[in-house]
Amino acid sequence: VDYTDAIRIENVLGIQVIRHEEKKPGGLDEVLAHFDLTDPATLCMVGDRLLTDIVFGNLHGMLTVHCLPLCSGSENSKDNWTAKLLRPMENKALYGNWYGGRFLKRKQFNHTFLHRERVSLDTETENSTSK
Repeated sequence: VDYTDAIRIENVLGIQVIRHEEKKPGGLDEVLAHFDLTDPATLCMVGDRLLTDIVFGNLHGMLTVHCLPLCSGSENSKDNWTAKLLRPMENKALYGNWYGGRFLKRKQFNHTFLHRERVSLDTETENSTSK
């Protein structure tokens, strides 16, 4: 497997890209080993594919962030044809003006990771103002 794109992204953005052999929604063990973790709920999955990246994160209790692809147009010419075909349909199905899309647009989801962070930030603020 050629990881040229992953290496380029790491160099340009300064973030690690996980190299994995098993396709999502599998591969949890590789992700946890990469970060030397045992609890996937302590991770955030950021991805441009709803039915792979986001489903993978949600299945394993991660906070998930759906984003646009890093590349577009001619820069995205090497993207696999399945992703090119399915990504627009996934987005339309989830974000379209139907019951599920309207529900997601107005629903605020609580996540244990966010709750822990919010609690610790609130506690720090209370402690600093009471001194």
